[in-house]
Amino acid sequence: MIAMDSRKSWEADVILNDGGIAALRAIRPDDREKLHSFYARVSDESKYLRFFGNHPALQDEDLQRWIDTDGHDKVTLVMLEREAIIAVAGYELIEQFLPARVGDVSFLVQDSHQSRGCGNILLEHLAEIGREGGIQRFYAEMLMNNRQMAQVFIRAGYSATPEYGDGLLTVDFKIEPNSKSREVVERRELRAEANSISRLLSPNSIAVVGTIEGVGSIIPSLVQGNYRGNLHILTTHPGEASVTETLKRLDVDVDVLLVEHDPGNITEIMAAASTKNAKGIIMVAGNQMAHISEETSRDLVLAARDNGLRALGPAALGIINTDPSVSLNSTPAPMPLAGRIGIFTQSSGVGTLVLSRALERGLGISSFIAAGSFADVTGNDVMQYWGSDDNTSICLLSLDSIGNPRKFFRVLRRLALEKFVIVFMPSRALRSSSHYDVELSSQLEKVDTHALDETIRNTGSMVVTSREAMYDIAQLLDRQPLPQGNRIALISNSTGLSSQMEQSALRFGLIPQEVVASDQLINEVEAALENPEIDAVLCAVVEINTGDFLKECRNELEVLAKETQKVPLIASFIGFDKPHFQQASLPVFDNYADALQALQQVLTNETKRAEARPQPDDEIGEGDIDKAQEIVQRVLRESPQGRWTTDNECAEILDAYGIGVVPWVEVASTDEAVAAAETLGWDVVLKSLSPIVRGRSEWPTVIRHIRDEHSMKDAWNTLREMAVELEIIPADSNDISALNPVVQAHATSGASLTIRAVENPVVGPIISTGISGIPNDLLNDKTWRVPPIRRSDAASMLGSLKASPLLTGYRGSKASRLSTVEDIIMGVSKLKDDISSIVEIELTPVIAGVNATEVVGARMRIAPLKSERDPLARAFTQ
Repeated sequence: MIAMDSRKSWEADVILNDGGIAALRAIRPDDREKLHSFYARVSDESKYLRFFGNHPALQDEDLQRWIDTDGHDKVTLVMLEREAIIAVAGYELIEQFLPARVGDVSFLVQDSHQSRGCGNILLEHLAEIGREGGIQRFYAEMLMNNRQMAQVFIRAGYSATPEYGDGLLTVDFKIEPNSKSREVVERRELRAEANSISRLLSPNSIAVVGTIEGVGSIIPSLVQGNYRGNLHILTTHPGEASVTETLKRLDVDVDVLLVEHDPGNITEIMAAASTKNAKGIIMVAGNQMAHISEETSRDLVLAARDNGLRALGPAALGIINTDPSVSLNSTPAPMPLAGRIGIFTQSSGVGTLVLSRALERGLGISSFIAAGSFADVTGNDVMQYWGSDDNTSICLLSLDSIGNPRKFFRVLRRLALEKFVIVFMPSRALRSSSHYDVELSSQLEKVDTHALDETIRNTGSMVVTSREAMYDIAQLLDRQPLPQGNRIALISNSTGLSSQMEQSALRFGLIPQEVVASDQLINEVEAALENPEIDAVLCAVVEINTGDFLKECRNELEVLAKETQKVPLIASFIGFDKPHFQQASLPVFDNYADALQALQQVLTNETKRAEARPQPDDEIGEGDIDKAQEIVQRVLRESPQGRWTTDNECAEILDAYGIGVVPWVEVASTDEAVAAAETLGWDVVLKSLSPIVRGRSEWPTVIRHIRDEHSMKDAWNTLREMAVELEIIPADSNDISALNPVVQAHATSGASLTIRAVENPVVGPIISTGISGIPNDLLNDKTWRVPPIRRSDAASMLGSLKASPLLTGYRGSKASRLSTVEDIIMGVSKLKDDISSIVEIELTPVIAGVNATEVVGARMRIAPLKSERDPLARAFTQ
């Protein structure tokens, strides 16, 4: 039996195929009236198909069958749009199929909503609930002419093949998710979320509601921007009328409302907006918005979703769409130039900073969204929109938080393979994902900014540490062709500057193919652009005295920049009277170093994008999740708050994923240690597994190459002396059991690695590898990735280490068999990807030998986290 609080977790706000919003939840006894109204709106044909005959009215027994559920063997869900039920679906356990747990699944969708994906979404959520309740398969019978319902099952990706017999269509399919069903869900999710943002950015009508002081700054922008839709302005003076009262005077429906923030009346405002059939609402930022709490923001989001609205705010700067057919500017800023660059920010202050600088730099913008610091519209939503927007090819993300980390990386990776993505994040300020509760977040390991940046770069995106760099790269990508290599011509009218440019180019990993100091700048640039040995040209022009020299050079270089087809031309102008440049074909940088760095980042990104593309037959790790989960759940039953596993538990879980640990024997005396060595074969290791000293290489915690009884007694005494020095045992004691001593078989020789995987509150699961030892820890020579990890990713992780020559044959040593190291990295990645409750895994040392790789030490920590970070049935949440 499922408790009512468990049913509460089934509640979700979902986005339909057309971008509309609906609520989904378990049916309740007080839904009777709503169900009668719903049934009255369903056509006779749909009723016939659902009940296999004429069924004009909803009978009491029909209602009782829907409402009488136990949440385990029988489940009924309803989907509502603005409090009206638009669909009902559920399953009931089929007793004659026992012991197999098979659910008889059925749907009824109001006809006017049948093309919006309601059936598919309900099936996704029912399957998720069914899996939680141990349901293995779904079964359904349909009339032969119920093709639409049959298509719902076929499109779901569960290998549901309709069969014909006795005048009926039947389907019987496993509901365990597979790659196809996940792909189906993600494709539908992409389409729905993209349409949802498109409805905000391309409204046919807008109403501006509030006081002159509150919303007056955006009215000129809407008018001067030449908005193509119907514009309704309902402004008042302070104290005249509330936003809700003013909204009631609006006598037409509108798509988007721009309203003044009124914290005491959020629920009433949303309800009033719903009566106008609005699709979205923007609560605009005023000058006094610094102290809006997260609780206030969350109330706004929840109220919006209850009323079927997408919302920006409560401190949103606004949105811009420069498409000539829309021409929408709802920000206080002037309308920017139209172009290919999409921009997303969160808080209004950051949005003002980002947009004002983009305008100064003359960037051509396709769309701009400043959603608010905690908003209904997230970066994930906007990335889904950009992925389907033909007007956007360069995407700028200035983020304060990344919401659901699994979804963020999945969506970002897909977008970065299609379009250029540039990410600026004040990494230390990023908030934790709402997947983790506050108490558990404190137990999860934080990762440094280097790790976060690396994981984002490996999606094929560019990470910048300053917003200026974000604009630099954007203008280079927007205005010139992509460089095909790192051979660059450096041209200047200053000998000293040319020499400095050469050194900077080398520092950024570029190859100065030509370094020219000449008064004939334009001729030199023309020659360089035609040289097949040149991949990019940088021209730095210096003017010491005031005059028109810079302006003349700029005009001539602009002509060349417009004409170049393969080789990018970039420029930097240096002087006391630099002209102000608006959008043009020529990218202009404040200094040559910025230009070189932007060029280097674009080239690096092209390499990363190539690495991020799926390779043919690229493997991922495999494992027995059921076996591992059984041990994890046993640990959590014994320790509900979680704990470190025992070494045996850790080894069992690793073994389920094909990762063996070099055998060991726990010992309590020298006699037991000698006996263990004889069993394992001499040339063994004696070591301490105590957490007090584990991993402390400055202490003699591991004694190797013990080949006889005498050496074992010496090693035992070494551990005893360490325990005495650390005051773990008294000086006169021979009992070192507090050190948890073990005898372990000796591992192969080779490079020593540490492989770690942790659950991070910002990015979710993350895995790292590096050469073992304190020096490397201090130098931070680690590589990081976000699971799932393919073999090509594992190979890239090893190859990216600064110490990678130790693995490939350093100073004549034999190379390690890297494929066996990759196997372990992929196995750990798969384990961490499968089971979120395993919040920390550390394998060290991992010895990468010539023929095999062996795990010598391992530890693991378990905490009570949700089992699904990115469920197939997704609530549309942060």
